[in-house]
Amino acid sequence: MDSFLAPSATQLPSTGKNYQQRQNEQIMNEVDQHEKLRIETLNSVKSDIEELQSTIQYDLPSLLQIPGTERYREVFDKMLHIDVDNYSVKDVNFDIENAYFENKLDKVEFDKVIKQSAEFILAKMKERNFDANSNTAKNFMLFEFFTQPMQIKGFKEKHFPIKYDFEDYWGRENWAKMFVTKLLKTNTGQCHSMPLLYLILAEAIDAEAYLALSPNHSYIKFQDEKSKWYNLELTNGMLTVSSFILNNGYITAEAMQNKIYMQNLTKQQVLSQFYTDLASGYIHKFGYDEFVDKVINKAIELYPTSINANMVKANYNEARLKYVVKELGINTQTQDGRNKILNYPQAIEILQQMHAQYKLVDDLGFQLMPADAYEKWLNSLKETKNKEESEKLAKQFKGTIIKFKN
Repeated sequence: MDSFLAPSATQLPSTGKNYQQRQNEQIMNEVDQHEKLRIETLNSVKSDIEELQSTIQYDLPSLLQIPGTERYREVFDKMLHIDVDNYSVKDVNFDIENAYFENKLDKVEFDKVIKQSAEFILAKMKERNFDANSNTAKNFMLFEFFTQPMQIKGFKEKHFPIKYDFEDYWGRENWAKMFVTKLLKTNTGQCHSMPLLYLILAEAIDAEAYLALSPNHSYIKFQDEKSKWYNLELTNGMLTVSSFILNNGYITAEAMQNKIYMQNLTKQQVLSQFYTDLASGYIHKFGYDEFVDKVINKAIELYPTSINANMVKANYNEARLKYVVKELGINTQTQDGRNKILNYPQAIEILQQMHAQYKLVDDLGFQLMPADAYEKWLNSLKETKNKEESEKLAKQFKGTIIKFKN
């Protein structure tokens, strides 16, 4: 039976033993060589990556050296020191527009025009015997100042209504189209400059009115002495009901829940909008750099759910990512490129920040409103139903004022 047992190691011929040992040693040597080569290759790749990473700038290049950028930084520093609940809308807005023109605007002339306009409105109120203390009367005269020709008895000067500027109304070709100073010069404006001028004049005559937002749009809200709210649509010179704004097709349930539209903005929230305006002007004039991020972070600090500020933040993150992947020589349109970015933790972090910010914007309820849809919505105000509603509101508006005569 023992002859059928497998031989033990001690029973193998010595020549077989030596052969197996040599074979095992050769295999182990080859394994060791392959492992060393693998480690050397990995170390080499790692070294190349680390060397490349050490030369990559993960922040956007500073634009500080470009003439004119210092004006924006001066305005930003000035804005940081104002009282968020008690500041001049007129002065802050002028500073922002003046930065774009590199301090070439005439503040004295600007103040003079605003003062004269305010005096004209108050004089017209007096001529009509309106109660000088009535907030309704003040807003009625302001609305007429924007929408109707006006003249005061005994004066040759005549005021003409402010028209909507349909050319480049989003300021894509010329950012100055967004400015109050441009509106005063041409007597034409759009949904950014018109409500801002309204707020400036309301401030000048001590009237209470509020800025409100809807997709790609801003308008004015105010309350009369009977606690009735009015929406003043300055772009078309009409009064609208809230349902008209709500039904534009681009206000989501999430947007309403998060109150990013159709709300009375506080002074602090309006200041946040000004910070966003400052950043936007800088971007259009110079581009993106860390200054934009600093300004927009301040805007978000003052108004965390500001859809405009959060959109600028998302666009900044995207611009930063595009810059970094270009520096790394990565084509993110290919699978190999997307895989390659995994070798750069800082780039991954920037990618994650961009996705997180866009998710925040989506969660707030933002829905992109195309330019043609916006134009169609504005033009729908002219439909018979909306005109009739506006006329009805105007009669109620005026009727309330008559009851507050002296």
